[in-house]
Amino acid sequence: MSQRYVKALIEHKDREIFLAGLWAITGFSQQPIVVTKHFKGNSSYNIFSKISILVNSITSFSNTPLIFVFYLGILISSLAGIAAVILVIRRVFFNELLAGWPSLIVSIWFLGGLTIFCLGIIGIYLAKIFSETKQRPYTIIKDIYESAIISDEVNDNP
Repeated sequence: MSQRYVKALIEHKDREIFLAGLWAITGFSQQPIVVTKHFKGNSSYNIFSKISILVNSITSFSNTPLIFVFYLGILISSLAGIAAVILVIRRVFFNELLAGWPSLIVSIWFLGGLTIFCLGIIGIYLAKIFSETKQRPYTIIKDIYESAIISDEVNDNP
C-alpha cells in the first residue's frame, strides 16, 4: 500500500471495520498479488464468525435491505388492498357472502404491510443518520494539478 492510500484509509472513522469495503470505497486502483499458501491448516473461522462478517459487511456499506423492507411493505399493503377491493366487489355485485375469515385475513395483511412499510421508512431515516455519524470523507483527493497560469496569478496577488 502506498502512503497516500494508507492516509486515505485512515480518514475513515468507522468503529466496526470491514476492510474490504473500505478498500473499495476509498477509490484507489488496486492490483492483486497472488500469494502461494504453503501451510493449509484449518481455518479458525466457524460458521457463526462468517455470518457475523457477512452481516457486518451488509450493514456497514448498504442500506439496500432497508429499502427492500420499505418496498415489501408497499407490496404487501397493495396486495391486501386489492384483495379487499375484490372482497367488496364480490359482496356488492355478486351478493356472495363469505365467512368472516377472508376479511379478517385481508385486514391483518393490510395492517402488517403498513407496519412493515413504516418500519422501512424509519430504517431508511436511521441509515441516513448512521451514515452521517460515520464521518466518512466525501471525497479523497489523490493529486492536485495546477496550471502555470493559475499559480502565477495567485503569486502576483498580494
